[in-house]
Amino acid sequence: MSDPHQSEPHTPEPHTPDPDPGRSWAAMRDWLADSVTGIPQGGVLDLGPGEHDESDPDAGDVPCAQILVLRDHTMMVRLSTTVMDVPMIGGYVVPRAMLDRWNYEDRFGDCTHGYLLTRSPGCVADICIAWFRDRRAITTPTMLGCSYATGDPRLLSPSRNVPSRNADGGDP
Repeated sequence: MSDPHQSEPHTPEPHTPDPDPGRSWAAMRDWLADSVTGIPQGGVLDLGPGEHDESDPDAGDVPCAQILVLRDHTMMVRLSTTVMDVPMIGGYVVPRAMLDRWNYEDRFGDCTHGYLLTRSPGCVADICIAWFRDRRAITTPTMLGCSYATGDPRLLSPSRNVPSRNADGGDP
């Protein structure tokens, strides 16, 4: 039986040359910024090569981006060269001082190349586009696919150990 919170991966149409890659990337940025605003707390959007086969052990590096929605409309963007698992952090509160700072330590143990916590959908979209287009040389967004999963509500309720909404002393 399939998980009701998991959607099937999106498989793009076969790749065709893009007559105007700049316009395609701009449209991708707009779509991504708009899409992340509608993801509920605990939701996850994974982006990566549309034709990637996880069962192929010789696939090599696989550029991936993952967007997780935390509490208070905060998003965590992670970049990697391997397919990432989803951490169970949807209910975490992020102090304002941690927002909009790139966290990078060469490469983390899970092959994550860094992460950012932000409340800006445009920032999320810009990071993902730059990762694929500029850092991983993906020539057109039509080469990408995505999958979306909603969070499990049982895992999202705050516990006594989670700081309150304004734990950093400021506005959310």
